[in-house]
Amino acid sequence: MPDVVAAVLISGNRLGLFKRSRRVGGDADRWHCVTGYLPPGLDPLAHAHTEINEETGLAAVDLSLVCRGRTLELRDPRDNAWNVFPFLFDTPRCDLVLNWEHDEYRWVRPAEMGDLATVSWLRDVLCAVGRPDLHEDAGCAE
Repeated sequence: MPDVVAAVLISGNRLGLFKRSRRVGGDADRWHCVTGYLPPGLDPLAHAHTEINEETGLAAVDLSLVCRGRTLELRDPRDNAWNVFPFLFDTPRCDLVLNWEHDEYRWVRPAEMGDLATVSWLRDVLCAVGRPDLHEDAGCAE
């Protein structure tokens, strides 16, 4: 089962969402948090910082760790299983520099998410970091 880090970014009362590029392997044109494969033997938190820097230009000094969520075992629409290591970070910086993995980003309030096509497991990640309120469907399964 592949391991993945998922880094949720917030700034004030807004959630950072990223529109996945058509050049990525899955969920193209869908909105999500920062994610990346976790190479074997690497620390998930350190790798979350690496992915955030690569995908947004934010450095570790720009981030405050709010929560390290419980590890999730999730299945994608093709029934592939994933171990997901979720994190929640706060940042005062809203100006980001995207790499090729995303076409655009937005800082949104939960009420603004209804019109965005998000990846199927964003809600699970938000629940794991204790912030279901950041998703338009606030209920979390136990």
